[in-house]
Amino acid sequence: MVIVVVILLAELVNAYFLLILQKYKSESHPYRSTIIHMAVMLVIYYPLITYLDKYLKSGSQQLVKQSQTITKNRNLGMLIGFTAVVVLIWMALAKIWYDADMVEDLERWINKTL
Repeated sequence: MVIVVVILLAELVNAYFLLILQKYKSESHPYRSTIIHMAVMLVIYYPLITYLDKYLKSGSQQLVKQSQTITKNRNLGMLIGFTAVVVLIWMALAKIWYDADMVEDLERWINKTL
């Protein structure tokens, strides 16, 4: 589960930086733009995966302990914690990629169905 969170966090950071880099994209210099994007991805992914891995492992251990005290079940707590993290990353990626706010859309859907 830790590697899934690391990959999704790396994609989240990458999506944010690519959004910023889109305004620097040059159609007249595609090779320069491509190498800049490649460098940015390396700068993002390598440190993020190596640096965050140790903190995510310790954080996941703390999450397991806390969720175990809340749910009285280690596996259920891990599943709930993992699901919460994935949903938060999903919401952030939807906001970056599509400028969609899941909370507002959910509120609209609830109000429409009631």
